[in-house]
Amino acid sequence: MIVIARRTDITLDIALGSRVIRMQPYGENEGCSMREAIRPSDPRVDWARRTAMVALVATVCGCGSTRTGTPQKAIAPPSAPDDAPPPEPPPSPPAWRTPRTSPQISPSVDRAIDYVLEQSDHPRAAVLDFAARSSTPRFHVIDCARGEVLQSFRVAHGHGSEGKREDGYAEVFSNESGSNASSLGLYRTAETYRGVYPGLSMRLDGLSSTNSNARSRFIVIHEASYMDPASWKGKKSGRPGRSDGCFVFAKADRDAVINYLLGGALIYACYEKSVR
Repeated sequence: MIVIARRTDITLDIALGSRVIRMQPYGENEGCSMREAIRPSDPRVDWARRTAMVALVATVCGCGSTRTGTPQKAIAPPSAPDDAPPPEPPPSPPAWRTPRTSPQISPSVDRAIDYVLEQSDHPRAAVLDFAARSSTPRFHVIDCARGEVLQSFRVAHGHGSEGKREDGYAEVFSNESGSNASSLGLYRTAETYRGVYPGLSMRLDGLSSTNSNARSRFIVIHEASYMDPASWKGKKSGRPGRSDGCFVFAKADRDAVINYLLGGALIYACYEKSVR
C-alpha cells in the first residue's frame, strides 16, 4: 500500500510498505531526486510497484515533462451602463409621404405628387391632372416641405387635345409644333415677360422627351378671359375654353400661380385615363 501526504514545506512523504521515503519537488533550477524510490537493491518492493510509485510521485510533485498553465477565466462582454440613453428611433418618412385625403386628389395624382416632390429643389411644385375635366380645379400647387396641396386652380388644355367628343376632357397629347395639343411630362418654370397675352406671362422649359419642344412651341403660362367662370358657367358647353397648348388661367389665378412658382419650380403634367 502506498500512502502519499502533502506537507506544508512542499516535501512529500511516501510510505512504501514499512519504509518512508521523503521526496523534494524540483524548483526552477533543480531536478527531482528519485534515488530512494527506485534503488534496485531494495528487496522489499518489486520493480513494477516502484515504477508506478515513481510515476505517481512525479505527477503529484510536478516532475512531469508537461506543465499546464493556469486556466483562463472567461471574460464577459461589457454591459451597457444603467444610464445609457435609449437607442434612437428610425427616421420618420418625409411629411409629404403622408396620405392626402382631398377628394380632388386621386390615387394617380397622389403618386404624381410624390414623384415631383422627389425631384423638386424649390419650396413649391405643381401637378396638373389632365385626366380631370377642365371645369374642375386640376392644377395643384404643393408645399414641398409639408407635402400638402396649397391651392388648386382651373387650367385650360389645348384644343388639339380634346378629341372628337369635345366634352372638356383631354385625350390626345403631342410635342409637335402645330398640333395645338397639350404635352405631358416635367416642366420647369423660367422667366416672366409681357407679350401678346394680357398681363404677365411665364415661359416654361420641357424636361421630358414628351415636352422637350415646349419653349420652341411657345408653351407658356398666361391668362385668358375664356377661363373666367362667368364666360362658361351656365352655358351649353359647361366648360372653359381651350388654348393652343398653353397653361391658361383666369387672371387672378394666373397671378397666384406665377407668384407660387416663380424661380425654377417644377410642374408635372400627368394623365391616367379613367373610365367616364
